[in-house]
Amino acid sequence: MSGVRIAEIAYALPALSATVQELAQRGKLESDPLLLERFGFGRVHTARDESPYDLAHAAAGRVLERAGIDAADVGLLVHCGPQGPTAFECAPTERSSSAAHRTTARFLFPGARLQHELGLERAMVVGVDQLACTMLLGAVRVARALCLAENVRYALCVGAEFFPADAGREAIWNCTSDAGVAVLLECGAGPRRIVAATQVTKGYYWDADARRNELVAAYFPTARHVIERTLHEAGWSRTDVDWIIPHNVNRRSWDILRPLCNLHGARLWDDNIARIGHTLSGDNFINLADALERGDIVHGQKLLLFSYGFGAHWTALAVEA
Repeated sequence: MSGVRIAEIAYALPALSATVQELAQRGKLESDPLLLERFGFGRVHTARDESPYDLAHAAAGRVLERAGIDAADVGLLVHCGPQGPTAFECAPTERSSSAAHRTTARFLFPGARLQHELGLERAMVVGVDQLACTMLLGAVRVARALCLAENVRYALCVGAEFFPADAGREAIWNCTSDAGVAVLLECGAGPRRIVAATQVTKGYYWDADARRNELVAAYFPTARHVIERTLHEAGWSRTDVDWIIPHNVNRRSWDILRPLCNLHGARLWDDNIARIGHTLSGDNFINLADALERGDIVHGQKLLLFSYGFGAHWTALAVEA
């Protein structure tokens, strides 16, 4: 059966890392570090000498090399992450972007630079933002649709997201890592075919701080709805799902969500929660890459990728390995 498949995945992490306890000592966490450790977190990677663009470029270069394709064959590049000068700064601060709004520096787009430096001379460039931790899933959804609508054979989705150096490392009970992730899509038959994709946005929760308690209350029922809708569109039952490839928001949330969705038979690939933490929009694809690399996923298994992003967005993909 033809369609769009995930041909290759690669990611890049900063060399510097820190434990949850070290983050707490630096004043980078809001919650008790012992609580975050109980939620599954151990260590995260934090950029100091790398910019978002550096990690995006590294991940994109690796994915093209691993796939063994000619850069000129890529017909679409979808970028998600910081724009303007902050995309190219090492350890950008919350004040970094202010100068960009006064000059043409606001038009320094990392997607265009990636197209040029990677030799993607035939690739049209699209930027995806405002989806927070679902941006890379959103980029894949957009790329999949364009591949089918415009007969694009290869599409490259690249995301790199950083917390500013002077900001904290927590967003409601999790620990965040900086990362660059690249996903190469191929139009045609083959393994890791995307069977269904769903997104639900509830703009009522656009201000997460103002509606924090309401948002927490809405998280699980909306997540269940999105997962059930995705399974329905894929033509799968709950018992068909072999693996949940999660976001790394925290381990405890999956202890609640999995039985709520009656996914008791599905295994949760959660090894990276302690090892890497929450990489914002990159979690699902980093986890999928590592699960495939270790041989945990075998051909024909059914995978559910799910993520949530402030804004507020719930997104899921059904993928047949």
